[in-house]
Amino acid sequence: MRALYNFYIDASIHVALALVSLVYVSTVYLNLPYDWRLMTFLFCTTIASYNFIKYGVEAEKYILVSNKYHRIIQLFSFLVLLPAVYLGLVLRMEVWITLFILAALVGFYAIPILPQKRSFRTWGSVKVGIVALVWSGTTVLVPVLQAAATTGHDMWIEASQRFLFVLVMMIPFEIRDLAFDKPNLGTLPQRLGIRRTKKLGYGLIVLCLLLTYFKDSIELWEPLHKAMVFSILMMMVYYSNPQRNPSYSSFWVEGLPIFWAVLIVLF
Repeated sequence: MRALYNFYIDASIHVALALVSLVYVSTVYLNLPYDWRLMTFLFCTTIASYNFIKYGVEAEKYILVSNKYHRIIQLFSFLVLLPAVYLGLVLRMEVWITLFILAALVGFYAIPILPQKRSFRTWGSVKVGIVALVWSGTTVLVPVLQAAATTGHDMWIEASQRFLFVLVMMIPFEIRDLAFDKPNLGTLPQRLGIRRTKKLGYGLIVLCLLLTYFKDSIELWEPLHKAMVFSILMMMVYYSNPQRNPSYSSFWVEGLPIFWAVLIVLF
């Protein structure tokens, strides 16, 4: 069971489920048609891209992986791309253009842009913004474009909320890595300290919740759903510290979007 759990986390299955959960959240709150093909495509490509970021950039020419365990994960990543290739045929051109732009941001995040230059991944303050922007675009803009919907104002509110939500979700990870990050990386906890970083997170969560009431169309249970999920995230930020077990952030914090989707299904 421990080996299965480790593979579930290390192979980015958990984070992929979190991403498609947020796509489902957008589908409900923006009254979009449920598209299992899009969700499956995003699930598969998220696994492949996250594993590339975690393991590929450290491998020679991004292909040759020496560690046996990492080779298994690499093979798994290639296999899940096969259904993605087929499902990608049903995506609209606007979706492909958006995904291409987001993929470019992911590439800049992971790979040095020029020789002897650092990637965005090593720029602490820029890194969190790029991750939040990619997640916001993928989980809100992409399903709207695929559905050819005209949600307009509400879509931008939802995208802004998603950006802030993911930004705050990254704070426990930033605090966890504080002991390992280089001093010149410039992460939020390094710049502001742990206490002020947490206060910033609380403020962003409150702003995130208030944005709900600026939407033109609000689902009946939406404010309650968001209040519950954002309150849990606030508590997770409050209890974050560098001594926490890695599972605190990599499983519990990252699993919050999955809980959000389950909450919607139940109500």
